Amino acid sequence: MRFSSLCIFFCVSAQSGVACPAGSETLVSCTLKDGSKMLTTCLQGDQVRYAFGRSGGDPDLALLRNVRDVNMVPWPGIGSSIWEEFTFDNEGTSYTIYYSQERDPGAEEPLSGGVIVEQSGKELAHLRCDKGSVQSSGYGLPLFEAKERAGQVYSLETGSWQ
Repeated sequence: MRFSSLCIFFCVSAQSGVACPAGSETLVSCTLKDGSKMLTTCLQGDQVRYAFGRSGGDPDLALLRNVRDVNMVPWPGIGSSIWEEFTFDNEGTSYTIYYSQERDPGAEEPLSGGVIVEQSGKELAHLRCDKGSVQSSGYGLPLFEAKERAGQVYSLETGSWQ
C-alpha cells in the first residue's frame, strides 16, 4: 500500500510538471535550469514530500518525511519580502527549499525560490527556480501550521522547534 501511494504521488508529479496531487497542498514547486529539471514539495496530512528530477520524467530523488522531521525556518515578520525555508535531511545530505514573495506588488519578480544542497556544511549546489515558474501556498506556509498540529512550537529566541 505504501508503494502504491508513493507511486501515485510521484507519477502524478512527474506527468504534471510541478503540480501536487489532489488532496495535498503545494509548499514550493517550480522548474529549474530552463525547464529541464523540476522541484516539487507537497504537504498531505502529516507527511511532506520532496521530488527532484528531469521535467516530465521520474524523479531522480524522492523523499517522504513526517512534518516533525522537516526543519523549517518561518518568516520572522519583517522585511520587504515574505520568505520561508525548510530542510529535508537524507543520509548526510540536506536539501533546503526556500521561497520569497516580494511585498511590493510592482516587483519585477514577485515570487522566487530554489533549493540548496549541502553535505557536511559544504554547499554542493544552489539551484534557483526559473523565473515565473514558482508555485507556493504563499502567505502562511501550511507546513508551519502542520508542525504546530503535530505538537511542535517554534521559538524565535532560539530559532528552533521545541
